[in-house]
Amino acid sequence: AVRMGYALHCSINNICKMDRKNYFYPDLPKAYQISQFDIPLCENGYIDAIVDEEGHTKRIGVTRIHIEEDAGKLIHSDDFAGSLVDFNRCGVPLIEIVSEPDMRSSAEAKAYLDTIKATLQYLGISDCKMQEGSLRCDVNLSVRPAGSQTLGTRTEMKNLNSFKAIVRAIAYEARRQIERLEDGKRVVQETRRWDENKDATFSMRSKENAQDYRYFPEPDIPPLEITETYLERLRAQLPEMAEEKAARYQAAFGLPAYDADMITGQKALADFFERAVALGAPAGVCHSKRWS
Repeated sequence: AVRMGYALHCSINNICKMDRKNYFYPDLPKAYQISQFDIPLCENGYIDAIVDEEGHTKRIGVTRIHIEEDAGKLIHSDDFAGSLVDFNRCGVPLIEIVSEPDMRSSAEAKAYLDTIKATLQYLGISDCKMQEGSLRCDVNLSVRPAGSQTLGTRTEMKNLNSFKAIVRAIAYEARRQIERLEDGKRVVQETRRWDENKDATFSMRSKENAQDYRYFPEPDIPPLEITETYLERLRAQLPEMAEEKAARYQAAFGLPAYDADMITGQKALADFFERAVALGAPAGVCHSKRWS
């Protein structure tokens, strides 16, 4: 969590605590989740995501990175009545990264996620296999009239199993909210489930606010004290990240920004590229000739 915090330019709280987040839902049998509320481990960061082929970037704020335990997984299907609950993940530790509402399109959201995924892989934190649950994403979305500075009522979408599904879900949910508002209806703050087969979201439950969770300090875990020596050791162990590697490729090999970003966007591809160059493969730009 601390290494990810440094990679996302967050400040690290030397002293933080765990809290109990209380809610009643079938995926949480003990009716509370060990999480962090008012003093997360990392906060106030940002990432610069490349949002187009010309290499333009957009700075997206990172509100916080906190550690918590996973809940179970609810399984909904038309193949059977009711719902099933998979408890295999219950209690497994994870980090949750919360962004600021700085994204204005599905393309920007995907660019943000691509950057997050690459960072996790470069740090060796996760293999980021969404189909196996090692990377998950919930999307909060709201719409507002053009020119308005007031954020609209948001909904949260779950069950998003790929970046392509996330792009489609954003497009659908934005369209659904706009149609409701144009029909004189209101958007309800709720959690919605994305259905891949029906290409639509469906209401699951009302969405709580922070006060509804009745947070209080976790009595079984003492506050965490993180020493400066420990933080310095972690900072020194940070590897060369995708942004730094892309800049080096441009300077050393004359690669265009787009090519360098494509190679470094996946750690496995960057590793392959470096091995190929080490074996003598030409890494510079190939210029085509026009023959008369």
